[in-house]
Amino acid sequence: MWSHLYWYYEIRGNETYSQRVLTSDVLNILDNTGKLKRTGNQQFSNIEGFPWISVLAVNSDDGSYGRHENFNSERVNLIAVVGSKSNPGNEILYVNLLTEIAEKINWELILEEDDDDNENVVLRKKTL
Repeated sequence: MWSHLYWYYEIRGNETYSQRVLTSDVLNILDNTGKLKRTGNQQFSNIEGFPWISVLAVNSDDGSYGRHENFNSERVNLIAVVGSKSNPGNEILYVNLLTEIAEKINWELILEEDDDDNENVVLRKKTL
């Protein structure tokens, strides 16, 4: 999805959302970034001084989420992220943070759509 207001990212094991990891492991990583604070069971937002960001760790069948059970599971297969485009310089801050998270889980980092209409732009590949 493209927006002139937001960047949309995904951290995921693969494009079919078939790889799941323990929710507790993912939440521990998110809790310890130094840039996020927990705002819900599996939901995070930015700390003061870091640009606005919303991060959700969910268990999804196909990349969609929104039901209660997506946010209350033993395992997750998607970290969905929205970041503000209000300051273009924030993009590198988001990418650095999200790359760090993706590396710790060994998942890929995807920009859902760039300004040139390219979809599912891989910013970080999963390593073998």
